[in-house]
Amino acid sequence: ARLNITNLKTEDLIRRLPKILTDYGSALDKQLKEEIKTERYSWPGETRRRNGSTVGSPRDIVDTGAFLRSQRRKRVNLTTIRFEWGGSGGVTYAGYIYQGIPGKAYPARDWIKPALEALPIGPYFAREWSRLSRGGL
Repeated sequence: ARLNITNLKTEDLIRRLPKILTDYGSALDKQLKEEIKTERYSWPGETRRRNGSTVGSPRDIVDTGAFLRSQRRKRVNLTTIRFEWGGSGGVTYAGYIYQGIPGKAYPARDWIKPALEALPIGPYFAREWSRLSRGGL
């Protein structure tokens, strides 16, 4: 998809941008959760999770589900949506999941980059801008 942004009217931006960003935030929220549930992350050896299952490698990042449930999306302003993990339900280890623990057998597991690659904002924005323009918004 291609979008040439020229001669934009301020009114068009004010009407369309919040809708596009809100919709993208919802779609990205779902994509991030899918990445957490995807069995793609390397792990040394086999372990028994707190939920009782035994897993090897590759694996997902779901154990008890607390980390997955801790994902929060917040609209900060007109152009910013923030995603956060942890802070609820005793989840204090989101940073360890993302960065790993050097020197220990806890490798980094980046679920954010694959989600952004699966749902890049540029093509999404172009498609939605065109759709809203055709629809009269």
